[in-house]
Amino acid sequence: MSSAAKVELYVSKRPYLKEALAEGIVNYSALGRKICREEDIESLEAVKAALSRYEGHISHQRNKRRNKVEEILDETSIEIKPGLKVAKEDREEAIICAKTSNGFTSIIEDGDKALISLESPERLENIPGVLEFILSSLSAEGINVDQLISCREDTHIVIDDSEASEALKLLQERI
Repeated sequence: MSSAAKVELYVSKRPYLKEALAEGIVNYSALGRKICREEDIESLEAVKAALSRYEGHISHQRNKRRNKVEEILDETSIEIKPGLKVAKEDREEAIICAKTSNGFTSIIEDGDKALISLESPERLENIPGVLEFILSSLSAEGINVDQLISCREDTHIVIDDSEASEALKLLQERI
């Protein structure tokens, strides 16, 4: 395998490095030395050149993807329902119920969870990165997602009630 192929594989296994490269905030020499050590590559210059080429490629891809994600989010509506809970059984009064090979997951009233419902255009199905943007936005602010239920253009996120107003404000600002 060529040095360039090793570099691309190394970075592709580490999404945080891809993101940093796409942002142009990577010290090629420091990362190159690390890759040389870990991948047993002798030429630091070859690794740095591969990183530079790969940065251009992923930066272009990321910008195209980001524009499509922003278009979807511009057309997404948000609603929040507090006072819910998650039950691992089929419940007639469920707001949402999903059946899997592990049984049922139902969202029902009378609990300490909140349901964030996002309604997006149907083309959401063909645009990678929309859910990643939403989930990473919540995670970056320390908001834990207990459950995620997604079906076509409907995305439902269960969080603690105590974080509901913060999550709604955050998503409204970023979406």
